[in-house]
Amino acid sequence: MEKAKKDKIEKVAEGNPVSDKTDSSNSINVVKESKRKQRLQKATKSKKRSRKYLSVASGFDKMRKYSLEEAVELVKKTSYSKFDGTISLDINLSKSKADESIRGTLKLPYGVEKKEKIAVANDDLIEEVKKGKIDFDILLATPEMMPKLAQIAKILGPKGLMPNPKDGTVVDDPDKAQKQMSEMARYRADAQRNLHITVGKVSWDAKKIAENVKAVLKALTKYKKNTVTLSATMGIGVKIDI
Repeated sequence: MEKAKKDKIEKVAEGNPVSDKTDSSNSINVVKESKRKQRLQKATKSKKRSRKYLSVASGFDKMRKYSLEEAVELVKKTSYSKFDGTISLDINLSKSKADESIRGTLKLPYGVEKKEKIAVANDDLIEEVKKGKIDFDILLATPEMMPKLAQIAKILGPKGLMPNPKDGTVVDDPDKAQKQMSEMARYRADAQRNLHITVGKVSWDAKKIAENVKAVLKALTKYKKNTVTLSATMGIGVKIDI
């Protein structure tokens, strides 16, 4: 793909119209987002823990860093959900001089077994989205389809559903990519440079979870990490010594 064409697709994928006009509402949106984050931080500080959480966390040293093997066993042991909880690797990245967008996909040795509904972009889907019907978790699109998706970018973008070459959802062969999605983990850093990546289920063998974690850390070697934490859907967060 030629560079100019690729740049244009990435602009559309980010929800940016290919134009020199400036969105006059940007400053208002920044203020609203700042206030929203302040409310969220205040609510988080005042959050009360359940009895079950306090029970499994009793005597646990939150400041200690464990080896990967120890962390996996501890997370499995202290998970208290009645269902098969999801295990997540949470990474806080150091600030970088380059204000890059950190997002992408990773192929994991044992996959992620996430039951996500995947759709392939076409003209009919665009019309459905315009009507407010979004019946998918991941949207795949060919490079040729991306210009058409610009008309619904403002709907899909805020929901994190807009196809983007950086996260592997703009592909030449959507059908093939759809079959490979079960082996892939998607990630995208938030405003605080946090990544939340699914690496397995509580019921899995500890070795499988550990191998998935190693694959993630290897793929993200170039990023300097402040903390790396492993946790289940309901359970304690265990810091990993990297």
